[in-house]
Amino acid sequence: MINRKKIFAIISDYDGTLCPTGNMRIKDQNMVPRRLEEILQEISKEIPICILSSKDYWFLSPRVQFAGIISCIMGIETLVMDKSSDVRPKIKDHRMLYENSTLIKSAKALEKLSEDVISRFPDIMVERKFTSEGFLAGVTFDWRDIKDWKEYSKLITEYVKKALPYEPYFPNCLYLQTYHSHPFLDVYAIKCDKGRGFDCVMTELKYIEKSGILYLGDLENDNPAFAKAGISIGIHSDPRVNPRLNCNYSLDYEQLPLFLQKLRNNDYLFCDELLAGHRM
Repeated sequence: MINRKKIFAIISDYDGTLCPTGNMRIKDQNMVPRRLEEILQEISKEIPICILSSKDYWFLSPRVQFAGIISCIMGIETLVMDKSSDVRPKIKDHRMLYENSTLIKSAKALEKLSEDVISRFPDIMVERKFTSEGFLAGVTFDWRDIKDWKEYSKLITEYVKKALPYEPYFPNCLYLQTYHSHPFLDVYAIKCDKGRGFDCVMTELKYIEKSGILYLGDLENDNPAFAKAGISIGIHSDPRVNPRLNCNYSLDYEQLPLFLQKLRNNDYLFCDELLAGHRM
């Protein structure tokens, strides 16, 4: 068990970690609660806060104005934000995990897959994810509103697996991300994971070592990033599910603001005592 470690930057997932996972049918959900946002704003003035999410820039940008770096769509696009003014941060620099030419070719196959799945399962929600330049890079198929969604999960997952195009000379064509206990799956235009996204963020952080990173996440897709961070904390925000998280510590979502405040008060020196009384 890790005892004490200085934290020099925080990298966090967004949906389900900094805010409860909301319903895509309801506009303006998925916002960080005010108390937590205020703490993150204060921390961001002292150490970098970065977002590493499966969401795209258009979703994240208005919700994470405290973030200096936003790595979107599982690290496919990483953006450095200019926070020098009091207005909404603007993009200062961005880099892609792959060249746009590779992304464009896969995006066509991704759109066709989306149409096939929607035709077969008209009741599910579909969230398309675009880069800041407007290229389709990912799709989430979400069936949490289906009453018997656990049985539905196997049905739709098998359908998507069979519908994925097979191109032996183009191995990056469409990448499927499934989840053990959640009623949705993601398909990306190219192979990606949060381990690669983590490395993209670290490139922008320059002189900070991985051992000084605190990573927060809530899903299995966070495991590659958990493995790279100095301190990893799994956030439990949905009592209905129990994802398989390979992290150092676990924390209930309601306790996250208090933990972050205690970490700040302790001059960002992480120790087990900061999580005393919570999941370990």
